[in-house]
Amino acid sequence: TVPTLLSVRDVRPALIFRRDMDRARLTIRERLRQWRGSAWPAAAMLASIAGLAVWLGGSVELGVWFAAGLVVSLLALTAAAAGLLRLLKVFPRWLPWRLPTSLRHGIANLHRPGNHAGAVLVSLGIGVTFTLSVYLIQSSVLSQMVRSAPPNMPNVFFINVTDQERDGLLEVLKQIPGIQDEPELIPSVAARLVGVDAVPIEQMDLGGSGRRFRRTRTITWRSEQPEHVEILEGEWWPPERPAGGRHLASASEGTAELLGLKLGSQVEWTVGAQTVLAKVVAIHRSERIRPGSSIGFILTPEALKGLPATYYGGVRVDPQQAIELQRIAFDRFPTITVINAADVLEIVQQVVDQIGLVVRFVSAFTIFGGIIILASGVMATRFRRIREVAILKTLGATRGKIASMFSAEFLILGAVAGGMGAILASGFSGLLLERVLDAEFRFDAVATGVCVVATAL
Repeated sequence: TVPTLLSVRDVRPALIFRRDMDRARLTIRERLRQWRGSAWPAAAMLASIAGLAVWLGGSVELGVWFAAGLVVSLLALTAAAAGLLRLLKVFPRWLPWRLPTSLRHGIANLHRPGNHAGAVLVSLGIGVTFTLSVYLIQSSVLSQMVRSAPPNMPNVFFINVTDQERDGLLEVLKQIPGIQDEPELIPSVAARLVGVDAVPIEQMDLGGSGRRFRRTRTITWRSEQPEHVEILEGEWWPPERPAGGRHLASASEGTAELLGLKLGSQVEWTVGAQTVLAKVVAIHRSERIRPGSSIGFILTPEALKGLPATYYGGVRVDPQQAIELQRIAFDRFPTITVINAADVLEIVQQVVDQIGLVVRFVSAFTIFGGIIILASGVMATRFRRIREVAILKTLGATRGKIASMFSAEFLILGAVAGGMGAILASGFSGLLLERVLDAEFRFDAVATGVCVVATAL
């Protein structure tokens, strides 16, 4: 309240008697002179907020991000409010037809003398930004936690499964009670990368981790797109392809970045005594906890047909049956390495579920606080509305007409504040998730749309 109270020094007694009259429009220089007295209290408040954020967050970087985000939000919302009011003042004149009375009065209310449209837009926009940012961060963090430890992830793993042992192992798994999901066995073939687009691998500029592609690596094949694989560019090949067709490949996101691969790139390998040439038609992203996620290339089955392969993978099994599965697999296939991680992963899953519950509770509590901010922004002009209603009724306006006028005004204010708040929330959430929390941000169109519509309503 200090910046507002300081402006009382500029109020002359004669203005009190003319408070219902429209004030002359101030120039930019006069406005700057008027706001000059509030500069130091505003700077002190901003420093206090930044200090509070540093103290609560335990990070100077977090405090700076918070303070900068608040300043950017206020400036952006203030500019949007000024632009909206100026646009709406001339908008009805551009139309070739006459607007309905309620809508015309609702638009006019936004730039009437003594209006609070700018303040309402800023306060509502800040509330929307705050509330939606919390929700987007919560949903992104929880979804990444679920992807990192999904409830159906394998908890018993198999290594060094040969072609001769593959079918027998799958038959044994069908007979074991407690199997909760289909087993995953990923084929792998040892291959050496020769070049990309006719450029030998030795001549390519591969710095850092990219040098590993000069050594023998493993590649695999799949006919259908796996459930845990997301296509980022291009498209997966059809399951049934004509024999003798061109070999196709899908490269992982990290591999494509390191090798500079694009859709249409030609990649060449040597596998044993054979040369395999394939065209990159897709770039994918895999869940890291899945077997085979570290393999950089997935090819069509005919590209590696007849070549010796080693399989490895896992299966989801009831923790009580995991030891029995391990014993049977060792008796039948002594050369296969079986890793039982059921007990460890069950504990990890319980911890993840508890963390998710805490995050949801804190987020719900914070969002409830944001809703209170939104409601207070609307209620701030309640007494002015009561006075306007009395004047309008004196002039003959009906209850329904007044309600429709105010509804049009609030609909415009809410839609603009919700839209601006949603844009700012998406930007700030992305920055916080990627720069501070080291998490992945994904735009949530449904949540953003619901937030804009709900604010307008």
